[in-house]
Amino acid sequence: MTINHYTDFANAEKYAKDYDAIISLGHYLSEQHRIGKKYLILDFEDETFDSIVADPKNERYAPNADHIHELLAFIRSLAPHERLLVHCYAGYSRSPAAVIIAKCERDGKTIHDAKQELYDARIPDKLVPHPNDIMLHNYLMIK
Repeated sequence: MTINHYTDFANAEKYAKDYDAIISLGHYLSEQHRIGKKYLILDFEDETFDSIVADPKNERYAPNADHIHELLAFIRSLAPHERLLVHCYAGYSRSPAAVIIAKCERDGKTIHDAKQELYDARIPDKLVPHPNDIMLHNYLMIK
């Protein structure tokens, strides 16, 4: 499977036409950008272990194991030739974590190796990635 890019919401619609499948994390793409594509929306906020420690009520908005199971099912449904675009609001935390998980599942990478490849997958227009720690933790717990 080709996991070509992850990006922020502002650029997702610009790049969507070039992909076979799209994962939206917390922010829907308009229907016109989803037509003819495999599409998954996972609706959770970018809560991390630090934000939950600071404010425990944020836990209800955090990525959970069910989200990771849905993500894994979608990733496993993709054919090896399908190009995947992953986006969240900022392209900084959730989407990089989803790409790491996809690389581990589909390409047999370790989390460490997948993190190293993030810079190659990144559309070079914004922030340095900081993968969401709760998503990666939940993935490792399921694994």
